[in-house]
Amino acid sequence: MSRVLSRQISQIRMALLSGDAQSALVRIDDLTRLAARHGIDAPTRSLLEPALADLRDLAQASLSGAQQAADQVRAIIHAARSLQTYDSFGQKLVTATRSNLPQRF
Repeated sequence: MSRVLSRQISQIRMALLSGDAQSALVRIDDLTRLAARHGIDAPTRSLLEPALADLRDLAQASLSGAQQAADQVRAIIHAARSLQTYDSFGQKLVTATRSNLPQRF
């Protein structure tokens, strides 16, 4: 595999591991443009396919982790909104907690 391709794959991996989705997308676009411009021969393709499969697995794991985190945030917000307390006279007080909805990264 050429040094350029190897470096770009390494940069994509680092972006995925650090959770920088925007940088990973930019690097993937760069890799795609390079492959389209210069083409990929058969020996390079056989070396590139396992590396891309590994990147795909990392991206899937990152997506799964982000979805789990969003689910946990939703559960916390739901629990916070449903908190009920009592005042010093025994009266039940329901406090509505308003918070921003979780956003996608």
